[in-house]
Amino acid sequence: MIDSAALIVVPAKKRGPVPLENSPSAELRELEARYLTWMEVTRYAGDSIKGAHSDLSWFFRFLGMRAVTRVADVTPELLNDYSLWLRENKTRKNEGKTLSLAHLNHRLSGVKQFFKWLAHSMIVLYDPAEDLELPRIHYGLPKTILTQEEVRKLLDAPDLKSPVGYRDKTVLELVYATGIRTAELFKLKVSDVDLKARTVFVRLGKGGKDRLLPLPGLTVGYLTEYIEKVRPRFIKNAKGGDHGTLFVSYTGTAFDRQKLCVLFKRATKTAKLEKHATAMTLRHSIASHLLENGMDIRYIQEFLGHERISTTQIYAKVTLSGLRKHYNKTHPKEKRVRGRKQILVETL
Repeated sequence: MIDSAALIVVPAKKRGPVPLENSPSAELRELEARYLTWMEVTRYAGDSIKGAHSDLSWFFRFLGMRAVTRVADVTPELLNDYSLWLRENKTRKNEGKTLSLAHLNHRLSGVKQFFKWLAHSMIVLYDPAEDLELPRIHYGLPKTILTQEEVRKLLDAPDLKSPVGYRDKTVLELVYATGIRTAELFKLKVSDVDLKARTVFVRLGKGGKDRLLPLPGLTVGYLTEYIEKVRPRFIKNAKGGDHGTLFVSYTGTAFDRQKLCVLFKRATKTAKLEKHATAMTLRHSIASHLLENGMDIRYIQEFLGHERISTTQIYAKVTLSGLRKHYNKTHPKEKRVRGRKQILVETL
């Protein structure tokens, strides 16, 4: 039995909208509030908390369809039915299409973690989701990796005579220098940058982990100019004052995904790159370039903030594919074979 007096309720503004149809019971809402508060206290990232709420909203919608109001009534069989329902569900955004394996994996993982927390908190006697199978996802090579020459063109694209261009240049330099994730970039404060020590402190990265990253001297130079001369001009236009966010728009508002997308589209067009470049592209590229230049994969794992080395090892495959191209072009035996083939072609 749940002691409602001991429950901590998360304010509604911190959670997304809950569907009116098949609205969850009071018990489920209270448990969700406790769970999200626990995630916040244990320093989960804001995006992770939002994702958990979204996962539970889907699950509670299914429970409502089955008239289940108590977590004690959730069984392994019911969870398997939920997994099947997710697989057959058609998304509204892509009418006629089912959820991708990655989306399905995310939804089920969220439910598994929720019940793991319930069991650990002794709210349920056992974990019915312990044996719930997740779809296997094949994580292939990154779709786009820029060469070092392509990165140079991209980073040289912004107009340094324009304040906005100088900010864009600084953003590109920092992303490539650190491999920082988009969500981590938006949360950076001016106080997180130590210009003297040439470091940037990433707070509450993926998995709620902090990490301290070194900065090249060139990047520090652009950051210094931006922080001391460019950013103050933007902050003057801010209506709500200076909240310390590192990268802001011309009107003083915090940078967001839309503005970052515009930045990369503009830079890619100016650089005349045929590849589609994003912040994630630069993250993939710097990881590949560091590996190509001899950095130990364990250091790259720490640099990128990967929890598992297997995630970082994907870049080893990327480097091998690049090595193969150079090998075929430069290896003496490969050159002799190609020459022999060319002679045969010409004599036919």
